Amino acid sequence: PFHPHPPHHFPVGRIGVAAVTAGPGVTNAVTAVKNAQMAESPVLLIGGAAASLQKGRGALQDIDQLSLFKTLCKACVSVRAVRDIVPALRKAIATAQSGTPGPVFVELPIDVLYPFHMVEKEIGGTKSGRGLRGKMVQWYLQNYIRNLFAGAWEPRDVSPLPVQVPLATEDEVGF
Repeated sequence: PFHPHPPHHFPVGRIGVAAVTAGPGVTNAVTAVKNAQMAESPVLLIGGAAASLQKGRGALQDIDQLSLFKTLCKACVSVRAVRDIVPALRKAIATAQSGTPGPVFVELPIDVLYPFHMVEKEIGGTKSGRGLRGKMVQWYLQNYIRNLFAGAWEPRDVSPLPVQVPLATEDEVGF
């Protein structure tokens, strides 16, 4: 578990980051995320998740992780394609630091993290289906893999997004 610090311990432009495994790793982080919320600490929690194809189908450690953090985090997002990893992380970091600082949660399903050749091998993208049903299933799985990795090798902007820090007006300060 990680232990967030009060906001005055984070220099401007810094953010706490924790990466945890799916299921128990994510659930064990709930108390720490609540502490980060109360301390107004900018924290990025990255959680693993079951493969996208297996979500909601009884996969090992498949729970609705986004619902766990919906009330604790400023933003919760599940990445559905490899090309969306960098944009999701950029936005999450900016969100954690903008306005009142606080925690954000980014869920990364395992099939988004593994290399193309491993996902293709595990899903069975190279086998030929037998019969109409087999061919339809094979078409679906191959299409799924193509969509999962579409645009993954295109260059992405990795520069930080601007952080929105509200400033007090003169009336609010009392001058």
